[in-house]
Amino acid sequence: MGIDIRAEVAKYYDLQPAPFEGKDIPFYESLIPSPKATVLELGCGTGRVFVPLASHCAYIHGVDSSESMLAICREKLAWQKIGPDRAFIEKADICKLNLGRTFDLITAPFRVFQNLETDEQIDGFFETVHQHLAPGGSCVLNVFQPYADEAALRQRWKSQGKDSVAWEQAAGNGKVVGYERISRVHGHKLIIYPTLTYRYFEGDELKDEAVLNIAMQCYYPAEFEKLITEHGFRALNKWGGCNGETYGNGPELVIQFAERG
Repeated sequence: MGIDIRAEVAKYYDLQPAPFEGKDIPFYESLIPSPKATVLELGCGTGRVFVPLASHCAYIHGVDSSESMLAICREKLAWQKIGPDRAFIEKADICKLNLGRTFDLITAPFRVFQNLETDEQIDGFFETVHQHLAPGGSCVLNVFQPYADEAALRQRWKSQGKDSVAWEQAAGNGKVVGYERISRVHGHKLIIYPTLTYRYFEGDELKDEAVLNIAMQCYYPAEFEKLITEHGFRALNKWGGCNGETYGNGPELVIQFAERG
């Protein structure tokens, strides 16, 4: 599995503002077909979405590559008294997964799919979905909607090479401030490499700093749907965000899909 790149930042992850103001949680809850359904979450992290979903289905299974993030998720499950018969998490590669069972709904919340950088990883991810999707089941993926054409995006990204404050939150005896910058842009693929820095201050004194470097592959609406259908699936529903925006006209690209045939 390699180095846990989120080991240092895991303790700060839940302090940053909830994506989409947390409205994605009821969105995913609405996709669970019945209280008897089973759910697989790919990239469950600290359990921001995973733990709430556990009370809306019969069983939910989560996988993530970061043991540090999973440790926090386990604490949340214990606090909620949710046992392994209802929710189970494990360290695993979402692109090389074989659990030997299938699920009624597969999710990968908050743009997990965009962290896949190579064609091999993308192919492996969709193979994971094929292997774990129950008959009649569905998977839902989301990526952010690019706000401009490629030339304009690259120009904008070049100007974001310095740290800028993204958020701040009170914590302990001080505050945590989150900074973002784009460290580089891929030469020909539409991939950016953001650097996320978490700094803990007490007064004006810097007490701790944690840094996370990730990849984010970007997709346009037609391209994202084509990628899914070319991997053997058919689109069931499309949205432009978790509030039901029209596909291609919202902040996100969200597609629910199933096996073809």
